[in-house]
Amino acid sequence: MSDSAANTPPDQRAAHTRPPDRRREPLSDQPHAAAPPTAREAAPEYLSIGRIRTSHGVQGAFKMGLMTNHPEALRRLRTVYIGDARAPHQVRRVQLLGNGKEALVTVADITTPEAVAPLRGQTVWMALADAPRLPEGEYYHYQLLGLEVVDLEGRSLGRLAEILETGANDVYVVRGDQGELLLPAIEAVIQEVDPEAGRMVVNPPEYY
Repeated sequence: MSDSAANTPPDQRAAHTRPPDRRREPLSDQPHAAAPPTAREAAPEYLSIGRIRTSHGVQGAFKMGLMTNHPEALRRLRTVYIGDARAPHQVRRVQLLGNGKEALVTVADITTPEAVAPLRGQTVWMALADAPRLPEGEYYHYQLLGLEVVDLEGRSLGRLAEILETGANDVYVVRGDQGELLLPAIEAVIQEVDPEAGRMVVNPPEYY
């Protein structure tokens, strides 16, 4: 869900569109250097869905900036978790606003604007178990970060270390022995994504 991917830990991110998962023939059997071993993080218990901006009305509703490409799934939530402590709150209502970037949220135990005030700026989470199943070709950030990135010849380019949101398309930041490589997350570049195998196959732009 999205504010600033560059500064958000990977386990806090939710759904973002990815290029189709295209399976290719086995890569060249020529030996190539593997990326430096990097332990991929286990699936998180929670995913961020937004950040509290301000109170709304007099009954404790709050306006939340959204961090998801699938806001419609928020209407089905029964519990949200607020702040670093992941304090649980029973959801009474989630109303999506017309701009698609905000929602009004009402929870059972926050009933006044004064109760919302100290929560401004805090992250709102959903349990991973409540996260929607994504369409084919889409992944949660935590499924991608840490993948080994290889080119069409099977040469390791490093590990996917960061995901930047630019508006038009995401940009994958790959870091390895040769330094840092920025790859646009578009079909022409991202050829295969296989989280189970821990690998992403790419066709880097000509400037690479």
